Amino acid sequence: MKKKSILFVYVNFSSFVKTDFEILSSFAEVTKYQFKPGKGLLETGRELIKELVFLTFRGYKFDAIFIWFSDYHSLLPVLFAKIFGKKSYVVIGGYDVSTLKEYKYGVLSNPIRAFFTRSTFKFVTVCFPVAEALRKKLLEINPRVKAETIATYSDTTKFNFSDYNRAQRIVTVSSTSNYQRLMIKGLDRFRELATYLPEFEFTIIGVSDTVKTYFEPIPTNLSLIPPQHFDQLTHYYQSASYYAQLSRSEGLPNSLIEAMLCGCIPVGTDVGDVGVIIGDTGITIEEWDTALMADFIRLNHTNDLLRDRARDRILECYGSPKREERFRELMR
Repeated sequence: MKKKSILFVYVNFSSFVKTDFEILSSFAEVTKYQFKPGKGLLETGRELIKELVFLTFRGYKFDAIFIWFSDYHSLLPVLFAKIFGKKSYVVIGGYDVSTLKEYKYGVLSNPIRAFFTRSTFKFVTVCFPVAEALRKKLLEINPRVKAETIATYSDTTKFNFSDYNRAQRIVTVSSTSNYQRLMIKGLDRFRELATYLPEFEFTIIGVSDTVKTYFEPIPTNLSLIPPQHFDQLTHYYQSASYYAQLSRSEGLPNSLIEAMLCGCIPVGTDVGDVGVIIGDTGITIEEWDTALMADFIRLNHTNDLLRDRARDRILECYGSPKREERFRELMR
């Protein structure tokens, strides 16, 4: 039987995007198309023209179109799929259904991007929010859109641990190159927590030089590390006692899941599906309280039971190959 052909549209080939590409490639012929948005409408307009040309000459050849995130790059592919009677699927990751006006965060905070996104939801076959909280946001935007929550898949073999003795170290991962991202991911809270817990080491992975000034004065127990290759993160997770997800807006943070698989005790704020992921394996707070978080960290540093429970929770809730099974089903 001839394999189905899929057009795979993305902006950044991050780890979770790469995982979906590999899943689809295991049973279909997949062609990648990268949309490279630039600064300003002129550069983005050029990318839209390039995408239009590609779809005009090649779009009709694909059996389905699979898109990561809804934004400028998603509307033309779903329109072409609709015109040619093809199926289109859009993965919703969080930014594409969020808005925090005080930080100008989220696709919906920009009226032009909001138009592209809302229009995408009118024509897409199915949306796949990676978290239930995102599905609810999506339905608030468009109650008629077909939406099915499927969590992203994490490699439970790659992310594992055997050493329970951990340094007094707390880690968080966030690719951060501007102030907006710093605040959305709660890295200011992470810095504040470092000042409360001088006996612990704090590490932020993914900080570019352009934002280091926002952490000044940098506490002596806080390390700011540039972005690391995906394969290097396991070492950081396996050597840390805690993983912190202190975001102000979130979907399904993959780094939190990976860290829990590696035996990190999770601490976080109750946004997106963070509370669902953590469950009773760590602490989740609705309102930011540095003292409360610090007390929990001091009290549970040697709590090996929580390390086991953190991994077990991920294995139970996110370790099955449901994503691959569902994608195979759709392409039959």
